Amino acid sequence: MDKVSKQNELGEEFVHRALAHELLCPHGGPSCDYYLVLAQTYLHKAEYGKMEECLELALQIDYLNPNIWAQKGHLSFLTGNTSEAKDCYERTISFVTDAKDMHFVYLRLGSIYLEEKELKEFVEAEDALSEANALNNNNAEVWAYLALVCMQGGRQLEAEQSYKYAVKVRNMFLHRQRSLTFPKRATIFLFFFFF
Repeated sequence: MDKVSKQNELGEEFVHRALAHELLCPHGGPSCDYYLVLAQTYLHKAEYGKMEECLELALQIDYLNPNIWAQKGHLSFLTGNTSEAKDCYERTISFVTDAKDMHFVYLRLGSIYLEEKELKEFVEAEDALSEANALNNNNAEVWAYLALVCMQGGRQLEAEQSYKYAVKVRNMFLHRQRSLTFPKRATIFLFFFFF
């Protein structure tokens, strides 16, 4: 067994022990957070059916928790159900309290809007991607998608600027981490428009 697999196994064992202690707490059974963490462990193992079960149990405890809806959106997005993912992400951003991973919510929602290619959706995609960019402007994928939105809207100068930022941010990360890759779909689109 290699070192990374061993570390993952130890990490998973630690999470399950912590969750077991959560069950022993005197507050009357598993909490919403318990099911969210358990769902995350299933996500990392790509056991999407079990993840969905955990999220449904969490929703029974706290239906208005934006973190649950964000995770449901991620699950739907990863399993290819973009319609449900869109609904979950839109519900997540409608809450007063933000989910913990709003950056990914906005990024994936913007991606879904771009895939739908409706004019109204382009405006919403740009809004979602701009919000994701405001939360973390060091993400090359967000800049690349923003370049696509600007190109679709006929704003060539903004598209070029976004593309340049995407390349700049990507190069900064590649310099620091050789394993980071530029989003392939966005690269293909941008290559044909700028070269």
